[in-house]
Amino acid sequence: MTRPRDTDGAPSPLLRPALTFARRRKGPLGALAAWSLLESVRTFLTGYAVARALDDGFLSGDVRTGLLWLLALVAAALAGGLADAGVFRALGGVIEPLRDSLVRRVVRATLTRAVSSPTPADTARVSRLTAQTEIARDAAGGVLLTVRSFLFTSIGALTGLAALSPRLLPFVLIPLAAGLTLFAATLRPMAARQRDLLDADEHLAAFAGETDRAARDISATGAAPLVAAEAAPLITAEATAAFALARWSAVRVTALGLAAHLPVATLLLATPTLLSSGLTPGELLAALTYVTTALLPAVNALLTALGTAGSRLVVVLHRLLGEETGETAPPGVPAPSLPEAVHTAMPTAVRTAMPTARHTARHTAIATPTQLHAKPSPPALPPTRPPLPAATLHDVTFAYGPDAAPVLDHLDLTVEPGEHLLVVGPSGAGKSTLLALLAGTAHPRHGQIHLAGHTARHARTLGTAARVLVPQEPYVFEAPLRDNLTYLTPDAPAPRITEAIDTFALASLASDSARPLRPDHLTPSERRRIALARSWLTPTPLLLLDEPTAHLDAGARAATELAFASHPATVITVSHHFPAPGPGQRVLLLDGATPYLGTHAALLRESALYRELAAGLGEPSAVGSRSTASTSSWAGGEHAQER
Repeated sequence: MTRPRDTDGAPSPLLRPALTFARRRKGPLGALAAWSLLESVRTFLTGYAVARALDDGFLSGDVRTGLLWLLALVAAALAGGLADAGVFRALGGVIEPLRDSLVRRVVRATLTRAVSSPTPADTARVSRLTAQTEIARDAAGGVLLTVRSFLFTSIGALTGLAALSPRLLPFVLIPLAAGLTLFAATLRPMAARQRDLLDADEHLAAFAGETDRAARDISATGAAPLVAAEAAPLITAEATAAFALARWSAVRVTALGLAAHLPVATLLLATPTLLSSGLTPGELLAALTYVTTALLPAVNALLTALGTAGSRLVVVLHRLLGEETGETAPPGVPAPSLPEAVHTAMPTAVRTAMPTARHTARHTAIATPTQLHAKPSPPALPPTRPPLPAATLHDVTFAYGPDAAPVLDHLDLTVEPGEHLLVVGPSGAGKSTLLALLAGTAHPRHGQIHLAGHTARHARTLGTAARVLVPQEPYVFEAPLRDNLTYLTPDAPAPRITEAIDTFALASLASDSARPLRPDHLTPSERRRIALARSWLTPTPLLLLDEPTAHLDAGARAATELAFASHPATVITVSHHFPAPGPGQRVLLLDGATPYLGTHAALLRESALYRELAAGLGEPSAVGSRSTASTSSWAGGEHAQER
């Protein structure tokens, strides 16, 4: 990230390009100065005409002379209007070329860097270029206009004071100089604090952007506390910079008060002395007129413009010109960094946590981001005889909210070890909810769920030793393919990994083993196949597959069905698009109030909805089943057995 060099104690790096630009724009700058001289004349007559009209006219009884001086004052005001129009025309001849020059310099530097750098081009520079060049244009115009007005107004006012009585000058110049000196002392610190605040804000914004892009990584690795710890110093740095800027702003307000108001107070306090020394009432009134109508507004405008637009202009010009020189942040500037070999969008905390989580994932996680906070699993329990059911649901009710209608209502289900259960039904019938309940990512309102004898809540602490879930939105890390596949099984043997890559057609993503995958650049099919291969590699007693063949073409769908058909784990598959179940394979049909459990053939005979869902499939012979599913809400209150 571009950052201006520290200019404390050194000539400003902006001085040379500023002088070069001024030499090239001598014509418009000369016209600006010429029109501004008319403004000096107007300012001069503002006070001098008042003094003459009062002393030589009205106080002397010569009304005609007094009126003539007032007419001269009106003529000066009209001439000042013409001067203002000329000033703005000349100003456009300076500011517009300045913006064009900045655009050319930054575009040239950006394109040069994009072509020569091996890293991807920073497309955000284009938007920053547009915004910051407009800021520079507006701020430069405001500063130039204000400084010009102050200089030529001061020339007219001080010339008028000297013409009236040189004794007036110390009472105006000394407090004015004191205020301006104090203000000048705040310019460099104010610019530095403004730069620090902008740096801190950009670093925090960049970190927040990376955190947002890596939100799934953070959730998956359980890195939220580390990310918060990494963000804390960035937040503190911005707050510190803001407080420092506020303190210097208070000093600037004090300087503004001294420069703008102290001359008036000094003149009023010195009025008796000045009058007794021969100063006329007209000259005293003219002095107050110069201060209140000319100097005071000019000083206010100058200090305000330099304190706000000026500081902003310096910072923005440093950044825009720094684009061309390629200045970068010095060491020690806190900013989210990327790995040297792998450019990812993850905050440092995620990249730090990810390897640790990956190597412990077999015992701490399942293939869904919300489950990657699991604790290390205890040693595997010795098998019991007879084996416990792989999953049981007893009188389970679930609803999304206290007043919502139940999605699952008093559901009973038993799934035996090694069974492959297919769950089908229309959208919203509760299929994905059923998998979430089994995975422990959702909890029933009523009823009990057990996985191999463990409650679902306890099974959640066992990680992949209890189950693995492949959700509808498959999760892929911004990491190499091998790391994605072995995240839950870090000790998977190389031949098994190669088999998974071949089985799920991932060879095109494995050509560069060190290149990280970009999840946002992967197709839905590729993300799905990566998640399926990961779960296929993971030793687990229970696989929960939510729409495993979604987004897959016919070949990939067939390969996936074949791979999991021979998987030794208990497999519960939710699918809208499914092949004809094998002989004896049970199917659970969820259709709202009444679930049906039975073989493919039995459901074809007894359920019109299933016949609609299975249209076009073959009809294998029905075979008995080993478990039951029921709901107490069925007609007659009977627990309907498998169909």
